[in-house]
Amino acid sequence: MPADKKVIERFRLLLGVNIFWLALSFLFDGINTLVLPLQIRQVAGSEGQATLLGLLTLTGLLLGALVQPAAGALSDRWKPVLGRKGIIGVGLVLCIMSLFLFARSRYLTGLVVGYILIQVSASLAQAGQQGLIPDLVDENRRGLASGLKGFMDLTGAMLGFVLLGQFLGSGRTQLALAVLAGVLILAYLLAILLTPEDRPGGIGKMPPKSISLSGLFRLDLTEHRTFKHVLIARFLFLFGVYAIGRFLLFFVAQRLGLSPNQAAEQAGTLLAGLALVTLLASPVTGWLADRTGRIPVMIAGAVLGAAGAFLLIWADSAIRIFLFGSLMSLGSAAFASGSWALLADIVPRGEPARFFGLANFSTAGPAAAVGLLGPLIDGFELASPGSGYSLLFIISSAAFVGSVLPILNESRRTGEQNGNERKDRAHASGLAVVSLPADPADLEEDQDPPRGTPEV
Repeated sequence: MPADKKVIERFRLLLGVNIFWLALSFLFDGINTLVLPLQIRQVAGSEGQATLLGLLTLTGLLLGALVQPAAGALSDRWKPVLGRKGIIGVGLVLCIMSLFLFARSRYLTGLVVGYILIQVSASLAQAGQQGLIPDLVDENRRGLASGLKGFMDLTGAMLGFVLLGQFLGSGRTQLALAVLAGVLILAYLLAILLTPEDRPGGIGKMPPKSISLSGLFRLDLTEHRTFKHVLIARFLFLFGVYAIGRFLLFFVAQRLGLSPNQAAEQAGTLLAGLALVTLLASPVTGWLADRTGRIPVMIAGAVLGAAGAFLLIWADSAIRIFLFGSLMSLGSAAFASGSWALLADIVPRGEPARFFGLANFSTAGPAAAVGLLGPLIDGFELASPGSGYSLLFIISSAAFVGSVLPILNESRRTGEQNGNERKDRAHASGLAVVSLPADPADLEEDQDPPRGTPEV
């Protein structure tokens, strides 16, 4: 195949396995941040709205995390019959139906049911989506694929904030939800066109034997030790990220002396700018994860995150908050790209979607856990104004530093077991992939790609 055509094919497949992430991010961020709060206010009034929003999003988040392993196992078992895109399609249809119920609800009960159904059906679609990179992307380019995934996540979130904000601001809630459905459908159709490699194994073939309920959450901590350590590292890193993001508005108001409305506007501007930094950095950090290894990029991300969080203690202007926050944004891009690529490397080939479903606990868990910092911050602020947020940044910085320890320990153990031999890289229990060569393409010369796996 000519070199230019080969490059086009690679780009086409990388885009195809990631385009639906844009739609999922558009959905999750748009619903949770803009649509749901507005709907709650309209059907339940302003009294207790924050408590209701918190409880409902917490419930949806936890249910999504619990559904993920089951949906992943379903995706793995029905893949020979439907392909990953078939599983995504089933979740998509259910999600569109749930959005319709959510849009038509005029009472709180219907709103709650519709929202929960959206979370569950979107988790089913996400389960199929999570299996695409390990299924279709060559190991030496999974870092780039993971960086592009981060790019799509942030692009979807930013589009959601802009487009849905415009519609909701003018009172066109139904149109906003229709746009949500349209983006999901369009992204799915594009994914089908761009990834013809994801084909069912045969019409009429029966799926494998069903898995037990206990088997959905089964994880041999000895056999999958690397997987466990990566999840711990992701939990700690994301705890640091979510902790600062959750209380940023309150910090901006206190540190800059702004009213609530002014603080909301300023925090929104800062978050949009920081998201843009992460968006632009994600493809680059993904490329670096393929060239220098997953763990070096993750370590660099943790160091940048810790530095940015610690420096926020002395941020006394919007510019300094943005500059120090940008270090965290760069760190987030690096850690996310490296860790997602590493997960794609180490999940078992027979059930990658189930394992990615289990990995979702390292995302949903810290998002829920940071709420516990609220009373601690309030207590310190009451005793000494400003000290609560300084404590927050110290805790976040410590979480970033702590995220390095599990992967360093596992890297050392794996290096001792494998003798750092390059030939064992593809078959080691996990972290030998950190010593990828400077040009992975050199290893592909005179080698045929595995049957059924595209050369990406």
